[in-house]
Amino acid sequence: MNKYKDINFKDNNPDITINKIKTILDKIGIKTFESNWRNSIENYYSVTIRINNSNLATNGKGISPSYALASAYGELMERLQNQAFFKLSVDVSQKALKHKGFYYCPDEKSMTFDEVLKFENDWFKIQEKLIRKTVYKRDLLKKWMPIAYENFNTDFISIPYINILTKRESYIPIKMVSKMYMSNGMCAGNTKEEALVQGLSEIFERHVNQKILMENIVPPDIPISYIAKYPLIEKMLKDLELSGNYKVMVKDCSLGKGYPVVGVIIINKSDQTYFIKFGAHPKFEIALQRTLTELLQGQHIKVLKGVTEFSSIPQIGNVHDNMIGILVNGSGLYDKNLFSNKESYEFKEFDNVQGDSNSDMLEYLLNILKRDDYSIFIRDVSFLGFPSYHVIVPGFSEVESINDIKSLDNYSNYIKIKKYLRDIDNISDVEITELINNLNSTSIKKKISVPEILNINIFDKINWYYSDIELLKCALSYKIGKYEESFNYINNFINSLNYPNNDKFNYTYYKCVRDYIGNRVSNFDSNTSMELLEQFYPSEIIHDVIKNFHNNKNVIEKFGAISCWNCDNCDYVDSCWSKEHDRIFMILKDQYSSNI
Repeated sequence: MNKYKDINFKDNNPDITINKIKTILDKIGIKTFESNWRNSIENYYSVTIRINNSNLATNGKGISPSYALASAYGELMERLQNQAFFKLSVDVSQKALKHKGFYYCPDEKSMTFDEVLKFENDWFKIQEKLIRKTVYKRDLLKKWMPIAYENFNTDFISIPYINILTKRESYIPIKMVSKMYMSNGMCAGNTKEEALVQGLSEIFERHVNQKILMENIVPPDIPISYIAKYPLIEKMLKDLELSGNYKVMVKDCSLGKGYPVVGVIIINKSDQTYFIKFGAHPKFEIALQRTLTELLQGQHIKVLKGVTEFSSIPQIGNVHDNMIGILVNGSGLYDKNLFSNKESYEFKEFDNVQGDSNSDMLEYLLNILKRDDYSIFIRDVSFLGFPSYHVIVPGFSEVESINDIKSLDNYSNYIKIKKYLRDIDNISDVEITELINNLNSTSIKKKISVPEILNINIFDKINWYYSDIELLKCALSYKIGKYEESFNYINNFINSLNYPNNDKFNYTYYKCVRDYIGNRVSNFDSNTSMELLEQFYPSEIIHDVIKNFHNNKNVIEKFGAISCWNCDNCDYVDSCWSKEHDRIFMILKDQYSSNI
């Protein structure tokens, strides 16, 4: 039995945790390095851990360097053992997916459409009650079918979770696990209990955040007199407020239900921006401490990123996208009432949880969920030898619902976009039209590049039409002879540039491209077009534009293309991380297959 006691409820010394995880990773050939250390205020530390030659990284925070580093390494183990990188953002080759004879987990199971449609297990039965009556299960499952870039040889691949109340297994499709829960409930810790307390705390935190966002709930302030009981927390708050022209609000986010969640709002009065974080733990001081360190994770207090400008009538636009942005990236718009004194319930002191161990904390969190008639499903993924789990609480921990048709359609289009972008040289004119339509209809943020969409590292020597979606649509439209649409896309791109003087040559080049395309719209012949352009642009730019655009069918082939997982034919093989991602994924599968 572990006798180690820690004021932060860790079941081991952070230095021991760090060394244990490093030893595990070294043994299987995964090397890491530290970067992005931040400590702009006393007791606020954060760091990033990155796997060498990849974009697989996690962040950690804490009240000391050791706690921050242990936090980052713990999250790395959580993400690796849950294969979160590869299920949520980083695509791998079909070779890597089929390695060892399974896609993700040795205990996964192939399921047909009809087998899933029966909704026979505990998890599905709970979801069935949550599906809107206007949605037919058969039609809903058809929407789920294309929600995967993998070429499965079956309709669904499912993995088992244990309902800890009934002790029964539920096989849940990986597509649903990944999209509905994302990383919510994934956890790791020195012991099973420590890990599960972390996972359940995160679930409470995100559930409360969603409720506040979607229902405009206004949590009450936590009185200064209450916070003063905890000297370290009181000092951290004062130091934060005194580090600039800041106002800090601490909120009781229990929703009046005893949920162990707090929120911190930092308002910059100098530029009228705000930043909000939530945190949870059965012990109040730990919940607030974690919220505060999370607030400055990867941040310098003098240059806060991801802040939102206050508006009395915020232009939220798509409510769902705003919520996902907040839950995934920590940045978005909140209703003005959150900053008012129109509290939705009265402040109540945190429960005084009996006991001082993570076992006691775990029992406390589970009892809250049981009290409110929620079921808890857990999957043990500790195959690398460090306790790690994924916790699901149906009806409580979903980031997205099972029957969000609009989101499913949007994501299905996104998958098609990625498929076409990976083989852009070989898609037909009909497929190009579909790609453009999907780019226009899918909720892809503005000013995003093709490498960012594909989550690959080819930012060096990038082709011009890969650097921005508007430029890509310009090139694609031009290739299929839709010159007016092509003109409009590049014109939109040029109008979006805020500071052209910083890159005068490229700005001039893009304008020349725009006007050359505009001449095609007007049916100018080559000589007339060139004579007109010569009145405004340097000869070397005009000749380069004409060389690249005189034949619309070759406008894309002329510049080379991404050819994912066909490395011998890809122009970017020397700067891409895909091979390393494949290697790491296959290492994990090797370990998983020998430690089911």
